[in-house]
Amino acid sequence: MNIVIYLRVSSEQQANKELSIPAQREALIKYAVDKGWTVVDEYIDEAKSAKTDARPEFQRMIAAAQKSDKGFQMILVHKFDRFSRSRADHVIYKALLKKQGVIVTSASEPTEPDTPHGVLLEGMLEVISEFYNVNLRHETLKGMRENAVQGYHCGGRAPFGYRRKREGVKVTYCLGPNEEVGIVRTIFELAAEGWGGKRIMRDLNRMGACGRRWTPSTVLSILGNQAYRGYRIWNKRCIIEGTRNAEVEWIVVKDAHPAIIDDKLWNAAQSVLELRRPTKFE
Repeated sequence: MNIVIYLRVSSEQQANKELSIPAQREALIKYAVDKGWTVVDEYIDEAKSAKTDARPEFQRMIAAAQKSDKGFQMILVHKFDRFSRSRADHVIYKALLKKQGVIVTSASEPTEPDTPHGVLLEGMLEVISEFYNVNLRHETLKGMRENAVQGYHCGGRAPFGYRRKREGVKVTYCLGPNEEVGIVRTIFELAAEGWGGKRIMRDLNRMGACGRRWTPSTVLSILGNQAYRGYRIWNKRCIIEGTRNAEVEWIVVKDAHPAIIDDKLWNAAQSVLELRRPTKFE
């Protein structure tokens, strides 16, 4: 039998030796050889989550399976969760593949897909995989929320104008050099007066502020960072997928560290920023 192998790792698993691409490939080729199968191609998605089917190599493999001259009858994966962590995607794509005479098999979770017992077991494995994915997200958010409430630092550099400060096991922000703090205040004040990002940038570069080269994106990044009014925000991005979360999912802690500007100045600057948004704040 001719087969193809599908290999996938998500970003949080890159360092996991057991699930690395070379480890998966070695295990799958050995399994195929033992079965007397011939591997005719391989598809690899690196740093891609299986919660979605928006994976380039996965889609290329599905497209290849629908060709009349595809030349293979099976897709072999290390575990079924390499194929997908979504029960819906398992059902949809396996049904599509079955119509093309292609089955999906796991080397480490062997089942008998043509028997009632095999169908039940495979379905259970897929449900467990999806449960693991949902539960991991829930537990991650729970841990992040608890850390946020207690004021623990969740990684990353301190914003311009601040420095990281350790208090026992707790890491927070403290004010940085007076020059940096003054520049931050100036940026917000000028923005509140109606200055655009490029104009503020030119003024900072003319003054040689902090001896660095300023860009419009740097200025706008400061103007959009709520850390400057004493807020700490977690969960802006999904840890598992890296995509941006909706604001309702953000974990916001007020008065988490000393503010450089007050809410009045923040709101004034944001109002102007919003008015200028259609023109890219120029």
